[in-house]
Amino acid sequence: LAEMLGLKRVGWIFGHPPREKGFQMTSSEILMAAELQLEAADGVEKTPFVTVKVSVGEDGNASFEAFQVSLQCMQMVAEEALEIGEKPGFCNVNDTFTAIQEGKNSKTIENNFFLMLVPIEQHQSNTFICQFPEANRDHGRGQTHDEMKRQLSKSGSQGWSFIDLLSDFQLLIYLCKHLDFATDMPKICTSIKNREIPLDEGYKIIIASMAGMDGSY
Repeated sequence: LAEMLGLKRVGWIFGHPPREKGFQMTSSEILMAAELQLEAADGVEKTPFVTVKVSVGEDGNASFEAFQVSLQCMQMVAEEALEIGEKPGFCNVNDTFTAIQEGKNSKTIENNFFLMLVPIEQHQSNTFICQFPEANRDHGRGQTHDEMKRQLSKSGSQGWSFIDLLSDFQLLIYLCKHLDFATDMPKICTSIKNREIPLDEGYKIIIASMAGMDGSY
């Protein structure tokens, strides 16, 4: 579905309990981040791919931080020079490689040496909205036909069009369960990506009928 919409992965996210101050990521998390960056960049190249970690701050609220590992880390992981270490805050250096730190051979490298902090900025999409209940969350609202009606019934009011309201990734995931993924979803996604290509009236009728909507939409 993401590919149909012209989207690609730009990161991964993981959560963990509070850690001691200064301890950012374990060696296994460092290796995972490097492997995913290598995959996204198709080699040891710069990439926008990021690692986001979520924890609980001292104030009890969720804390988000975004990182990338360095090109040097990517190179070492690509050559299998780094391994998971016994100490959580350090990577081990494979016996077939030599790492030099401060002019001396070292069999471990502190994980923070590889990390680069990435600023998190507010973003609002010009294409997608996020109003339909998430498939993998429990907020007391599930993905149902009634929720479809609640969302799509806004069409024609407050500046919303039918295609605007349909441009919700979670709603599209729900539609994948009820429409043909191979034939219907590519056409719907094409109209979402390019608003100059109108959505076929037949799809509007089918989707509105699924939602139990009457009248204009």
